Amino acid sequence: MKDFQFVALVNKNFSTVSLPAKFKRFLFEKSLIPPRKWRPAAIFLVASIFGLGFFLLRLSNATSYLSDDPQACVNCHIMAPQYITWTHSSHREVAHCNDCHVPHNNIANKYFFKAKDGLYHASVFTMRGEPEVIQARTPSIEVIQNNCIRCHQDQVTDAKLEAFVADHTANRTDRTCWECHRDVPHGRVRSLSAVGSQIEPIKEYTPEDLSIIPKWLKESMNTVKSTPR
Repeated sequence: MKDFQFVALVNKNFSTVSLPAKFKRFLFEKSLIPPRKWRPAAIFLVASIFGLGFFLLRLSNATSYLSDDPQACVNCHIMAPQYITWTHSSHREVAHCNDCHVPHNNIANKYFFKAKDGLYHASVFTMRGEPEVIQARTPSIEVIQNNCIRCHQDQVTDAKLEAFVADHTANRTDRTCWECHRDVPHGRVRSLSAVGSQIEPIKEYTPEDLSIIPKWLKESMNTVKSTPR
């Protein structure tokens, strides 16, 4: 009886919704509105999809990917080798992940590239198909190379280098920068096995009182300090 009343209530509410006549006609012509007996199930299904979608967005901290914070890249733990090697490089002081890995010709292209690359990475990670050593694909290689030149334009076009480095201009244009600068900025050891359990704490989920020094060691150190000599 209660189920019947619920169905009747949903149908009544849907029937009384004020929609433009043309829009209603379009919905019925395209069969986008299910028959009355299926409307409660359809509404429940659509609501479930939207609810699950918002839950996944919250669970994955999706809004962090709109920022330029490098820690957004380690929401997915397979990026730990890249993040850790970057934090130990000189680039840490002058460039973040987005400075190198997304285009900067316009803001629309930047976020389109981030979304496209992010969906690919999420798909590979979800299907557990990530390789031991992550390598840039062809579109990413082009973006990274352009950003190298964008930041280091003065060095690339330096007349002094042109004077004493043989075929400097030709060498710059016929190969990628990292064919020579192989260790910049991620070093040579950057596979998933190389970092082991060195998972970088993410600020979003890290307690404020987190410390790398165990509690027992702190107490021992304090005891030693307070002991008179």
